[in-house]
Amino acid sequence: MHATDPTASPPSDGQQPTQQEFDHIVCLYESGEHAQMEEATRALLDSYPASALGWSVLGMALQLQGKDALPALQKTVDLAPGDAEAQLHLGNAHMEVGQLDLAMGSFMRALEIAPAFAEALSRLGDVLQAQGHLKEAAECYRGALDLDPALAMAHIGKGDILQAQRQFQAAETSYRQALTLVPGAAEIHRKLGDMHVALNRPEQAMQSYAAALQDDPHNAMAHGGMGNVLFRLDRNAQAAASYQAATALPTAIAAHHHGLGRSLHAIGETAEAETAYRQAIALDPSIAAPMLHYADLLRETRRKEQAIAIYQAALLLEPQNVDTLNNLGMALQEDGQLEQALASFQQVLALSPNNPVSHSNIAAVLNAMGRQDAALESCRRAVKLGPKSAPAHVNLGTCLMEMGRLSEAVNSFETVVKLDPHHRRAHVNISAALTRLGRIDQAIIHTRQALKINPDWDELHSNLLFYLTHSQEMNAAALFAEHLRYAEHFEAPLRTSWPQHANTRDPERRLRIGFVSADLYNHAVANFITPILEHLAHSPRLEIVAYANSFHDDPVSRHLHGLVSIWRQVEKLTHAELAQLITSDAIDILIDLSGHTGFNRLPAFARKPAPLQVTWIGYPGTTGLQAMDYYLTDRYLAPIGMLDGQFTEKLLFLPASAPFLPSPVAPPVSPVPACENGYITFGSFNRASKLSRDVIARWSKLLRAVPGSKMVLAGMPSEDISNKLRAWFAREGIAAERLSFYAHTNTGDYLALHRLIDICLDTAPYTGGTTTLHALWMGVPTLTMTGSNLPGRVGATLLEHVHLNAFIALDDADFVQKGSLIAEDIGYLVSLRTSLRERVKNSAMGQPGMIASGLERALRTMWQRWSAGLPPVSFEARIADSEAEGKDQ
Repeated sequence: MHATDPTASPPSDGQQPTQQEFDHIVCLYESGEHAQMEEATRALLDSYPASALGWSVLGMALQLQGKDALPALQKTVDLAPGDAEAQLHLGNAHMEVGQLDLAMGSFMRALEIAPAFAEALSRLGDVLQAQGHLKEAAECYRGALDLDPALAMAHIGKGDILQAQRQFQAAETSYRQALTLVPGAAEIHRKLGDMHVALNRPEQAMQSYAAALQDDPHNAMAHGGMGNVLFRLDRNAQAAASYQAATALPTAIAAHHHGLGRSLHAIGETAEAETAYRQAIALDPSIAAPMLHYADLLRETRRKEQAIAIYQAALLLEPQNVDTLNNLGMALQEDGQLEQALASFQQVLALSPNNPVSHSNIAAVLNAMGRQDAALESCRRAVKLGPKSAPAHVNLGTCLMEMGRLSEAVNSFETVVKLDPHHRRAHVNISAALTRLGRIDQAIIHTRQALKINPDWDELHSNLLFYLTHSQEMNAAALFAEHLRYAEHFEAPLRTSWPQHANTRDPERRLRIGFVSADLYNHAVANFITPILEHLAHSPRLEIVAYANSFHDDPVSRHLHGLVSIWRQVEKLTHAELAQLITSDAIDILIDLSGHTGFNRLPAFARKPAPLQVTWIGYPGTTGLQAMDYYLTDRYLAPIGMLDGQFTEKLLFLPASAPFLPSPVAPPVSPVPACENGYITFGSFNRASKLSRDVIARWSKLLRAVPGSKMVLAGMPSEDISNKLRAWFAREGIAAERLSFYAHTNTGDYLALHRLIDICLDTAPYTGGTTTLHALWMGVPTLTMTGSNLPGRVGATLLEHVHLNAFIALDDADFVQKGSLIAEDIGYLVSLRTSLRERVKNSAMGQPGMIASGLERALRTMWQRWSAGLPPVSFEARIADSEAEGKDQ
């Protein structure tokens, strides 16, 4: 409200200006020249300082310019204390600067002077509403409308009260009545838009906001309202534009910056979204919502510590906000703070006891803490409360897998797939559980079906290739073709965008070598790579960078951390982000330790982030990628010229394909059990996924050929697996009393079980690796068959390294014949048992220093070729006999 219209006629009592003296001021007002209007009015007041109207007009001129009008309007009231209009205008000025008590006093004095003053009564209602006295405010608006039914401001005030009371349809009616009285009022259109939003009428809401903006393009609230509707409709780019229009105005509020942040966040513009969230928080730090969403962004961009701090700040404002507590719990869990995460989720549960998500999240943390029984209870509660909650069933399945209840786990994951056919983790876990159950063919079928749903699931495609290496139906050529198909899908579209590497082509300079693995902790891969890194760490010509693709904090990971120059946690990075990081790190040679095994980063390698790329240890076969230059092997595993056609990489021959690091908990070698038992005991520690019907049939032929022999099968994941194997043996004529089964156990007990076994039997087509090495260390030889591809040659390779060629069969008949002959020679087994540890130590695979030296020579050779512009080529990394001597002495 502004002061009295200057076109009104002033009194002419000799002390007041005449009408003619006001004419010039009126012209300035009508032409919008408000600064000149102020100047002219001040000049008039110099002549007539007691003119109440003059001071009132000055107040209006100041208000029009956004200046402080209170002194002028106070002067008006001082000169005309009985003027109700003057009291009204002073009250309006107090309202504009938030002086509610002073405004109330002015309006009440106006009503004392003119009790039927409808406008003053309505404005008193505005003050009461602003103070939260809604009932008293509503009475003021009713009274004002009784006095003047055409008073638009009272209809608006009444609508505001009804809106606050959530009577949205009644509020809409009041606003529409106001609009009929003031058709072009932008603010009324804006309020109508708010009512349409409340009544879930998005199209009508946008029409009302558009009408408001047509009348007043600088209405920040209308821009913000339009943004709110567009955001709810998932039209995020348009929403961002509306919020940007709002935030560009001086009247923008924190909510507009918050909305801008959310819409930008939704379209992936995280840097801009972060700025918007920060501005929202700075404008009003008392609101928790912008903090929550800002913390979500920080968590998504892997800034967990900052995210946790912001979540905690938001909780200081709203201690019982379920979303904030839940998201804080997830951030803490991701940061490895499991106890704190559990406490946060339990707070959520206390506030929302029947929410399946709460129970599901608690179950996930308990499972990660190793508290499977408690986790299972929470999982079942979550599923009961939310039978259609996919996350609840996922957690239940995961918990059952951890407990070895694999068949039940498969059922849970199949339920997830029914609820959400595109749930990747469920498909991954189904196939993994089927594999652990030894149902490889079913795992292959399921994985192929899942890839039809989404061919872009790289993890699942790698799993398929790994499963195919176990298949009896897959020959070497077909297996290689499957790997090429992987590359055609995931690598081919990227080849044209491979970077031009700027690494300095100096053949003798210090090289930066990167290792990428998810297994840099107490894992079989770490057992192989640790002794290599212990040697390379001392090389002045190499700098080692580790890219750890999983978070583990155990003695092994801490030891490895100390062996490298740079350690990077990359499990949260996308493949593209990881590739960019590697390129930024200027890695010269990048080494993959996973191949097509779990949590591999081959899609990052497919982007060719380093000039030279090598795959090693993790997977017995090609990656299929053109971006991968070399595969590290040895002349036993891949005899020169035999397997080259099964690899896209060039084969690079080390003294041994990998070193063997004996377990520090390995017990001493025990006597040959046949000496005491009087019969031969065969054994197997292989994964259940390798134990096919064909394998059991082969072993059964040998058991039948060696009278009285028995067999131990260890590492069993469940009783269901043991029962299935008993049934398979029974069909081959092997009675259950000849078989002993042992569950999967700790390393010490696993190694101690070798005291029961005279000869281990290997699997095919995927032969044993780590299990064969551990058996050799415990004095137990393994009878194996050699295959036509790398997975089928691993067992034979290890035996060749320790000169046990007599234990390598060519086919089933040879397997039975060799096994029978060896079983008859107990004396040979006795002498062999006591000498195997020495054989392992003296072999190349028992001398990590020799392998590390060969690797360093190989890295230098491949780098020299690249520096000279030469392509990769197969070669053998030889070391001089004199250099080999003394290694690991």
